Amino acid sequence: MIHLTNLTKRQGQRVLYENASFLIREGDRIGLVGPNGAGKTTIFRLIVGEDHADAGNITIQPNTVIGYFSQDVGEMRGCTALEQVMASSGKTAELGKFIAEVEDQLSSGATSSLDPDAFNALMERYGDAQMEFQQRDGYDLESRAQAVLTGLGIGPEDYNRPVEQFSGGWKMRIALAGILTLQPDVLLMDEPTNHLDIETIIWLEEWLQNYKGAIVMTSHDREFMNRLVVRIVEIAHKQVTVYNGNYEFYLKEREQRREQQIAAHRRQQEMLSKEEDFIAR
Repeated sequence: MIHLTNLTKRQGQRVLYENASFLIREGDRIGLVGPNGAGKTTIFRLIVGEDHADAGNITIQPNTVIGYFSQDVGEMRGCTALEQVMASSGKTAELGKFIAEVEDQLSSGATSSLDPDAFNALMERYGDAQMEFQQRDGYDLESRAQAVLTGLGIGPEDYNRPVEQFSGGWKMRIALAGILTLQPDVLLMDEPTNHLDIETIIWLEEWLQNYKGAIVMTSHDREFMNRLVVRIVEIAHKQVTVYNGNYEFYLKEREQRREQQIAAHRRQQEMLSKEEDFIAR
């Protein structure tokens, strides 16, 4: 679905990674790990086009819908919590708004003033919009948004509460609800459990277990990550390394690889020492 090939990325004079490659496959479950400042969030920004690599390519399969939950939720104002979540579904929400507007025009008789060609053109657009809206599960959009908001701790009594009245942590939940309601093909999540209590984390984990799309996540909650991912992509020492297993597997495999590298280096040093002794004789 998404192929990152030979990426090189610099921040000023500092190199984050060189010739980095990995693949996000359909239904993948990837944990992105590495030291703070290694460039994990930058990977997300590169994929969604908020940043650009200095070299290499990112190839995204056509019509792939990507949802990105970041720690920067942006400005929220002028709508309710439910409206904000539904608006996050982008094209689906726009289609729903257009359909509602046309239906209002039809019921009020506003379309009677249109000439036949204009009316037929409007009806054709209306029919196309209905078909695409249905394909996107748009008729369930509001109920999905409500279910996700409730799961994230924002109940029916707060659906119509203005977003300005929520604190920063609760706005993060609203932003996360918007991304989950979108049901994208690929879900990029940067620290999704921040600002969540245990009950909400349990709900989110269950939701993600049932989610059919691909997931790429960072998380300081290693147990949460360990239960969800099946591959680890490590960013460290200017390199990207892939481990085919969960977080526990990654820790063990990384230690084994490190020991093998140390042993190989030791053998190389011993051979060099023997060669030097032989030459000296």
